[in-house]
Amino acid sequence: MSQHNIKKTKYRLHACQSQRGTTIVEAIVAIFVLSFGVLALMLAQITAVNTSINAANQSEVTRAVQNYVEEMRSRPGLLITESIDANETKIQYITKDYSQYATENMGTCSNKLNIHLINANINSCTINPDGKITVTWGGQSLGNNASDANDEFSYTLTVGQS
Repeated sequence: MSQHNIKKTKYRLHACQSQRGTTIVEAIVAIFVLSFGVLALMLAQITAVNTSINAANQSEVTRAVQNYVEEMRSRPGLLITESIDANETKIQYITKDYSQYATENMGTCSNKLNIHLINANINSCTINPDGKITVTWGGQSLGNNASDANDEFSYTLTVGQS
């Protein structure tokens, strides 16, 4: 081997020996950056689960109320009502009456509607004599703030509407 090649080889060996890997500071910075990425993915997962639960509960309440409205439409009470027109003629007509379904008791109302919510509670449930059903629910947020005002949902439907 020539002397020129030996010097090149020594230089290469010396260059390799001076590189000892990453420093602890670089490793800590890499772990810090990686942990922020993982936290962002976890937040996205929690948001997706909350959205899925909200959609499932909205669908459940909508299904239950619409099914009960169909039952009310199929068996309404009937009332004969009288009115007098401009010529002083009595006019009798039949109106639908839903007072037999009416309740303001939340337990009775939710049992009649047969609502099963995921990770949530029914806050109020009423069925009015005119056929209006209103359900409000909440408590389904997975966040730390359990008293969040955005956590209450409501659905209202009146017999005769769709």
